[in-house]
Amino acid sequence: MENEKKQTLVGCTAEALAKAIAYVLVEKKAKDITVYNVSEDSSVTDFYVNATGSSQTNVASLADEITYKMGEAGRSELRVEGRGANAWLLVDFGDVIVNIFDRPSREFYNFDRLFTESQAVDITDVIEEVNNKYDINKKDN
Repeated sequence: MENEKKQTLVGCTAEALAKAIAYVLVEKKAKDITVYNVSEDSSVTDFYVNATGSSQTNVASLADEITYKMGEAGRSELRVEGRGANAWLLVDFGDVIVNIFDRPSREFYNFDRLFTESQAVDITDVIEEVNNKYDINKKDN
């Protein structure tokens, strides 16, 4: 699937990009990953992806991994904000904005309160895909 994502990210939909970003975050063990479709309610972006890193170093590495993987797939970020403190990094892809917080910043800013349950995107399929990729009990046929 990873190769398929690389082939489909150039010119892909905002939702496909958001799910590809969520895939990387799941793969790199980010916590509390949420994706919100705000296309009907926002003129700023179509999707927000929020995640929590285990430390400020982890926040920075998650942002680096997203920019690297999406760049490999032909989608470069417009900007990254928050470098330095690494408590909250924003990675802007235009139609998708990614917020990566450390735990204290996620709790303090409570950014998820801005979104409704109806805006939440189900990423169960993304999580299952990553879990299946790394399932050591899976038998090869």
